[in-house]
Amino acid sequence: MRLRYIYSACTVIETGDLTILSDPWFTPGIYDGSWFQYPVLENPVSTIGPVDLIYISHIHPDHYDAQFLRRYLKAYPSAKILIGETTPNYLLNKMRIDGFVPLVANSYTKGATECFILPNHGYEEDNIDTALVVREGGHSIVNMNDNPFDAEQIGKIKSLLPGEAATIALLPYAGAGPYPQTYVMDEATLYAKAEAKKEQFLKGFARYIEALNPKAAIPFAGKYWLAGPLSALNPHRGIADAIEAASLFPGRALVLEDGGRAFLDTNDLKPSALRTMPYDVNVISRHLASLDFKGYDYEREINPLPGRSLPLLPLLMAAYKNAMGKGTLPEPFWLCITCPGMNDFFVLNLNVAEPVKRMADISALRPRSEITLDARYLFGLLSRLYHWNNAEIGSQFTCARVPDQYNPKVQSFLNRFQA
Repeated sequence: MRLRYIYSACTVIETGDLTILSDPWFTPGIYDGSWFQYPVLENPVSTIGPVDLIYISHIHPDHYDAQFLRRYLKAYPSAKILIGETTPNYLLNKMRIDGFVPLVANSYTKGATECFILPNHGYEEDNIDTALVVREGGHSIVNMNDNPFDAEQIGKIKSLLPGEAATIALLPYAGAGPYPQTYVMDEATLYAKAEAKKEQFLKGFARYIEALNPKAAIPFAGKYWLAGPLSALNPHRGIADAIEAASLFPGRALVLEDGGRAFLDTNDLKPSALRTMPYDVNVISRHLASLDFKGYDYEREINPLPGRSLPLLPLLMAAYKNAMGKGTLPEPFWLCITCPGMNDFFVLNLNVAEPVKRMADISALRPRSEITLDARYLFGLLSRLYHWNNAEIGSQFTCARVPDQYNPKVQSFLNRFQA
């Protein structure tokens, strides 16, 4: 069995019976125009080549790239899309809307090759991730993509592994969320928070190695850069280079070379080619500056008529009613939203339903989140053209928390905050 590294979370697993492509993302400007790749793979379709199965782990666009899938399937139409059984199955619903007919299963077998897809339940709610286990002849490859650590899921995975240890494990080492780069804080605090985030995810990488005990571990997924005006946030994302993760386990963890050709065979675990040096941030910055950046999606797609304002207040009220109907916060909390050029905030009470207010002074409202974003983007989010989760991951709006404490229920509210 052989693993070939393509880019970020995209790999190809080759067995005696199956060739399995995982999570191909090659469309620039995902997350509403913010995410781009470096280094760029010029011909990903031909570099990947023909496969039997395309495993898509979850709905995020750096894993489910519908535009690229159409390109790939035009070249290789016999490939089948395989996804896991999750509840609710957001990925299946989105794929159907996009015109795909995936195979939904928790296992797939051909010859001596067995594939298992295991849902993740690491979060209190809104669980979307799955993991893949491929087993053949006493060897195994485990693909954890973006899964948060879930002890129950890990236990099930280990029960599938010969000797309860993976031959090769693809493990997350970085978190692509909006914190801390989009949060309002002084420069020193921002750098400290970014460093703390990076260390937190490196510890998570080490925790996965301890749990799965792989003979070889590959830090993978989450390799992206923000472009356009948001590129200024790149140094504050708290994202380690994969080389940093691999250096924690010399001789055991490794980073395969870029270009889509480097591979690792489970028989001898000798990589064909390695990347041994971190990326040069100056080279990346020059690359991002050289892109033909045409603006974020909302800048191109939403253009109000001259003299006409966007109907934000009625959309806010409809979205608020919809979200509150699906669950309120158990304690007082205020969501305060403003746009450049506004002198006040739209204020929503997430504890008790009441009319949306406009307030200039919100200093007495605690705890609260202050969100600032372009009015066009707010219109698109409320009207379901875009999604708040993608907006967050794409670093498309700024937030100030008072006090600076994470509340997962606020994030869940935003995920359903649409008219």
